[in-house]
Amino acid sequence: MNGVDSIQIAAAGAPQAWVSGAGLGATLRRPSMIAILWAAALVHVGLTAAELPARAGRFDFSIYYASALALRQNLNPYRINLARIGAPLGLETAPIEHATDPPAFLVCFEPLTLLPVRAAYWVWIALNLAALLAALRLLLGAPSGIDSRLGLALGALALLYPPVGDHFFWAQNKLLVLLLLVLMARWMQQRRDAAAGLTLAVAGLWRGFPFILVGYLVLGRRWRALGFAMAGTAAGAVVTVAIAGVPASVGFLSMGLREATLQRFMAEPINLALSAFVSQILWYGALALNLTAGTGFEALRLCAIGLAELGLLAATVGATARRAAEGDPELGAFDLWVVASVMLAPTAWVHYFVLMLLPFAGMVAAAQRRSASGRALWMAAGSYLMIAASMDLRGRFGPHSTSAIFIAAAEGGFVSLAMAYASVYWFMSDDQRPAHL
Repeated sequence: MNGVDSIQIAAAGAPQAWVSGAGLGATLRRPSMIAILWAAALVHVGLTAAELPARAGRFDFSIYYASALALRQNLNPYRINLARIGAPLGLETAPIEHATDPPAFLVCFEPLTLLPVRAAYWVWIALNLAALLAALRLLLGAPSGIDSRLGLALGALALLYPPVGDHFFWAQNKLLVLLLLVLMARWMQQRRDAAAGLTLAVAGLWRGFPFILVGYLVLGRRWRALGFAMAGTAAGAVVTVAIAGVPASVGFLSMGLREATLQRFMAEPINLALSAFVSQILWYGALALNLTAGTGFEALRLCAIGLAELGLLAATVGATARRAAEGDPELGAFDLWVVASVMLAPTAWVHYFVLMLLPFAGMVAAAQRRSASGRALWMAAGSYLMIAASMDLRGRFGPHSTSAIFIAAAEGGFVSLAMAYASVYWFMSDDQRPAHL
């Protein structure tokens, strides 16, 4: 046995440092660590569940219910004041005066308004829980290629992910979008382009921002999926107009989007959209310099937003084009478009981060096949920790604090989102991929 062989054997038998990718993976696979993580996850789930009974008539479920009920009563939810619908039912609506959700989503939500508010709320929570569990099963279970012990540990970490709890607190809808995008990704891997395209159509009609993924289909030359996405969107739009009516359907474009992007929402530090972040930076600068935000400043703000969004889109397109010839076997380009769609959305809040479970799980699965770079994995871990720290600090100061620490912590949410983008960008673009879990 020569000296080189001895060194290789010694290295193979030596315990991995937990700070390495392999060491972290080995630590997460330990039965004791799995038990600790699941104990913490179950406590966290219990604490979150204890808050839910008092949330039945509050945001954001209250807005969905009032908007869909107005639609069922043949009223235009984008024109009437939602307090007219919500107040008699004890639903919280102020300061949101008009519906902000796409009409296709309200049409799908409308059957729940046949139930009393509290019963509808629990059905809605159950649907979101089912969507989360189904998405995690696909992301971390046998179909993903992640081994069972690591999958168990990651499942607990997913439940501990602060945006997941935030999502249930606000009774949001992004877990349903997560499931749709996970299904789209799996069906593209299986070359079931028709199903993938129709799934994108549903996600886009529901929330709008997933339509940005059309860019991925074009660059990847997935023409069949694109065709079904376009056909599904057209058919869904026709059905929506037939049920909701023309005034309500047009009202979303003229009123709903404007309501969602009012300055009071764009100025919220917890709005994580790129347009909101750029606006806030400029507003902070104007305040520090004692400048008046007049017409010229507004033009500057819109120009800065346009340049920032074009820059992000150009980076995404460029990275995707470089991988298009390979067919995107790891779906890294798809994951990059998912993150970009959140950043380019008109508004994005903390619960949008549940969509990051898709690219994060994809990187872990790729690392098990030795096809993910170390810096991509560690940047993803940093994004996970950053949003957790941001939410913890914000919670300590209260939701309406004007403290500089609160504002900095809230802006940390966008930093976390940018870190998620960087991690997926490196995942799909790094040529050297030595990491292994």
